Amino acid sequence: MEVKIKMKKVLILGYSSMIGGVETYIANLLKYIDKKKFTVDLLVQDDITGINAERIKNNYNKIFIVENLKRHPFKAYRTLVKIYKENNYDVIYMCLSTASSFLYALPAKKYIQDVKIVVHSHNGSDKKIFQHLLFRGTLNKMADKKLACSKLAAEWMYGKKELKKDKVVLINNAIESDMFLFNKNIRKKIREDLKLNDNQFLIGHVGRFNEQKNHTELLDIFFELLKKDKSFKLLLIGDGELKNQIISKSKEIGIFDKIIFLEAKKNIYDYYQAMDLFIMPSIFEGLPIVGIEAQTSGLKCIFSKNITEESNITGNVSFVELENHNEWCNQIIEKRNNYTISGRTDNKIIKSLIESGYDLKNETKKIENIFDSLIN
Repeated sequence: MEVKIKMKKVLILGYSSMIGGVETYIANLLKYIDKKKFTVDLLVQDDITGINAERIKNNYNKIFIVENLKRHPFKAYRTLVKIYKENNYDVIYMCLSTASSFLYALPAKKYIQDVKIVVHSHNGSDKKIFQHLLFRGTLNKMADKKLACSKLAAEWMYGKKELKKDKVVLINNAIESDMFLFNKNIRKKIREDLKLNDNQFLIGHVGRFNEQKNHTELLDIFFELLKKDKSFKLLLIGDGELKNQIISKSKEIGIFDKIIFLEAKKNIYDYYQAMDLFIMPSIFEGLPIVGIEAQTSGLKCIFSKNITEESNITGNVSFVELENHNEWCNQIIEKRNNYTISGRTDNKIIKSLIESGYDLKNETKKIENIFDSLIN
């Protein structure tokens, strides 16, 4: 007689229609989590549409929509209570950037017996520092398991004391590495689509157009670079509230014709192939998934020093102070002068990924094991 395994119920918070690192992480997790063991629901603030709806298609059970707690606290609380009363979750898995978002899980402790809350930090800072610090103590007290994508993200979410006590488990922002490996045929096709010739050196950036990703400073750096050499092109891929503002600025300073603006892409792995260098002048990050993706495609990268050096998994990343635009330009020119396509096909890249713990199936198994250890 076949023994029927009881499904374990998990609710995930952190997904949205925005294209970002947390959304990519959750989409990857949903794809690979063992669906014979876990039933996964999502708690979101808006309808999931566009690319992000397609990415998770058939990989979850239900989606619940809740109001924004800050704007509609009473209505949101009633919605949360209803969801938690009607669904006996074993685990609530929260992928967070700030501790204040932990409030969405608080009613669960009251209305679900033995529920376990797992918090996963995905950021290294945030402009709303006061709100974050206000709720950090509550989070540390009530979270049953604390995870982070880097030591920097752990220190930000939980504080140095929790990190020193070894109370935080590091889970890498792993990717589907095979999809990002360099492919010269895809490179040729995408560059033809972008109307680039073989000799044009393309600098790339992937990220949501918001304050954190710092596109304003990226344009300033590119403006200075073009003063030294006008042959460079810049590819900016993403959506976001500041995109129109960045496009307008590029026109105002006379570099719009040197920039290719694209919307967020489902097949983003193809566009890394077309790039020759990847740059990230972020104001803050946890550990950027796009940085791992770029390195997997064989690209050399330049990151701001605000990004943790834990992100340098292949040895192909340079870190530069944000304000030192001249050094950014020098690094870009140096990497252009030493660039070879053959350097992107090195098999050591995949070896580095696996040894550094960025294999997606392995990291998903770690999450499953954490859930199993918490559920009686």
